[in-house]
Amino acid sequence: MRRPDTSIWATGQVQPRRQRDELYTEAGTAHPAKMWPAIARAMIDYYSSPGETVFDPMCGIGTVLVEAIRSGRNALGVDCEAEWVRVARANIRSARGEHPGAVGEVRCGDATELDGKLQGRSVRFPVDLVVTSPPYGPVTHGLPDTARVTGGKIVRRADRYASGRPHPGQLARGSSQRRMLGGLTAIFTGCHAALRPGGHMVITARPYTDKGVLVDFPALVIAAAEAAGFDHTDRHAALLARWDGEVLHPHVTFFHLRNVRAARAAGKHALARAHEDVLVFRRPA
Repeated sequence: MRRPDTSIWATGQVQPRRQRDELYTEAGTAHPAKMWPAIARAMIDYYSSPGETVFDPMCGIGTVLVEAIRSGRNALGVDCEAEWVRVARANIRSARGEHPGAVGEVRCGDATELDGKLQGRSVRFPVDLVVTSPPYGPVTHGLPDTARVTGGKIVRRADRYASGRPHPGQLARGSSQRRMLGGLTAIFTGCHAALRPGGHMVITARPYTDKGVLVDFPALVIAAAEAAGFDHTDRHAALLARWDGEVLHPHVTFFHLRNVRAARAAGKHALARAHEDVLVFRRPA
């Protein structure tokens, strides 16, 4: 493990869609909240060492797992939605084909109920590092189908965490902060038990606006992690923008940019999002 030499990480020099190469299947584009590979890679490189095991309890399409395998780590993931588990397994197969020495596995299950049933056949607890990005409630931007496709108005797609009925344990089913805090605390409690003493849990989070109200999601994550027994040790900013030495050039989605422009036109203070908080926790030895 090597400590970061700066609190600001240049993880946005390349657009996120260009960060995902041939190891990521096309089916993964439908996931509404994919972690940027450069951010996952930075967290893994800084807080683990080659040969160690990285665990993602809400792995989605498996970005953390793929980047762990590429970095010479073993990878174990859990997700409650079977459709994303299938995508993550396909991505892992591609990554292991390029890096056959690594071990990777994904289990389908509810991360609020982490126990022996969710341990992998090849990768087992305790793990050396937990890396994940919790869902931000029901708020996602999705992808646009423009008038060129629809023949009329712009239509949003790929903005749900499940194409059908979501799993009952899906934290993104509602906007209740109390429910989110309870779910995250349960997940982080399981991570605390799964992580070796002295190991780190690294979480990405960012504030979001829900029904016109700004939600301090990083503060919610910190509260849940501390309630689960973790020590909050560090905080970084992972750039969602290209830095040219003088100016930040954010990589924003169509809907985010439209929302910012609409807010500014209405006289409200709004800026394009340019970074994501990286929250670092440690299980006491």
